[in-house]
Amino acid sequence: MGAPCRAQNAPRTATEKSEVSAEKEGCKLLPYTGAIPLSKLPYYVPGQPDVRGGVVCHYRISPDLPLFKFHFTGKADNTLGELEITEEPSTTIVQTIDQFTDWGMASSESELVENLLTPVDANFDGYQDLQIMSNCGATGNCSYDFFLYDPATNKFVHNEFLSNNLCSPEFDAEKKQITTHSNGSVSDWRTDTYQYEDGHYTLIHSEISASDDKTGIVTINTYELRSGKMELVDSQTEPH
Repeated sequence: MGAPCRAQNAPRTATEKSEVSAEKEGCKLLPYTGAIPLSKLPYYVPGQPDVRGGVVCHYRISPDLPLFKFHFTGKADNTLGELEITEEPSTTIVQTIDQFTDWGMASSESELVENLLTPVDANFDGYQDLQIMSNCGATGNCSYDFFLYDPATNKFVHNEFLSNNLCSPEFDAEKKQITTHSNGSVSDWRTDTYQYEDGHYTLIHSEISASDDKTGIVTINTYELRSGKMELVDSQTEPH
């Protein structure tokens, strides 16, 4: 005997809709459904995630908008292809994005689906934007492609500045700031903080650590934006 059904004329409450959306949000790797066994296909690596089935994500961009479905198509060479976007419950594709994700550094299925697509309000306008993983290096430096939601067109627009300058970013919605982190080693690293204002991202703070192998000294310089220029405000040294 099946589970009891809700009466057709009884609409869900706002709380119930929110709970249903929350349950659906996130990404998952879709199974491969081809006729040839996966293990017989080129580029198959036992124990590694295989993306030929594609990846599907569901996220809500705004409480006032339908749930969006983001479908990364899988390709025969075990890479991800185009990103197809629909608004549920419709199956009509409202936008297709050409993107490149190097997922080779992902050691597991969970790591792949957790990092592939992250909704984040990158321009602090109240709408969630798309942060799509481009690649992650061995030192943990991760770069992303950013597509900002435009409510006027109901499309996601690629942002060159964010895509080219943000490494492992963190967003502070209250301050409207973005802090990036990159490192070459334990002693060689950099953090940059950008302030968002009037549609622009301005570098306002930097900390740069550099090591000298000859002297064994690590120098950490701190810079701040003052009178329109980045100025050195502090410099400290310590043993390597």
